[in-house]
Amino acid sequence: MLNLSRGEYQGTVSNRVSNAGWLIGITEYHREVSKPLLHSHENPHLSFGLSGQMVVGRKSHSGVNSNMEQFSYVRAGEEHQIFLVSPTGKNINLELEPEFLKRYELQEGDFEKLTGTPGASYIMLQLYKELHFQDHLFSDNIDGLLLSLLQPQLLTIRKGAPQWTVIARELLCDNWNSEISLQQIALAADVHPVTISKYFARYFGCSLGEYRRRLKIERALQLMNCSDISFTEIAYTCAFFDQSHFIRAFKEATGLSPKQFVK
Repeated sequence: MLNLSRGEYQGTVSNRVSNAGWLIGITEYHREVSKPLLHSHENPHLSFGLSGQMVVGRKSHSGVNSNMEQFSYVRAGEEHQIFLVSPTGKNINLELEPEFLKRYELQEGDFEKLTGTPGASYIMLQLYKELHFQDHLFSDNIDGLLLSLLQPQLLTIRKGAPQWTVIARELLCDNWNSEISLQQIALAADVHPVTISKYFARYFGCSLGEYRRRLKIERALQLMNCSDISFTEIAYTCAFFDQSHFIRAFKEATGLSPKQFVK
């Protein structure tokens, strides 16, 4: 098995920047030369697909379990392989070093479920934007984005979250393109609407309206990454009023217009 050192990936790495505790860069893959070899990395890393489609195969006791993943978290030493479905692919990779974990009293396990958290994809796009428009605050901005990404997750892991948050999350995710009212969520979760209104941001990291917007944007990201449908079709598929509404919401959330993201 291939063991990759700090900053090494099976594709071509560019725009690589490192600081005290993390390393961020762009990795490009080409199906003709990127072979799906079983390998591992020295450090854990987050990987978000900017273009193309990839299947990640992870080694387990039962063999290699493969899934299409746009946003992945790979643990240090985890044996896995990358299958490129499209002819080419491009990822932004954020490698986390022991120094970063120690500085903020974090553990590798704190990152395990981030890739399924609505809003996490936004943070990866904002990291991508920071990488291309670096200024004197670049390092602090990266740390801040990472910590904002983890805040709701850490609260749930370390202090526990009430049962209504689990029900609310499932209901909102299952009905991401429908109008679900605060009263409907409260009824399903068997709590008072005031409770949800007061504590939603504590456990979800944003308001109810913003959370629903993130769900729609992230569904739009999936469509933009793996299909050629127009922005107008994406807007209506993802329950935006029209294309202008979609473009405005996308840019407010990610700092990039849909056109910039596609490019």
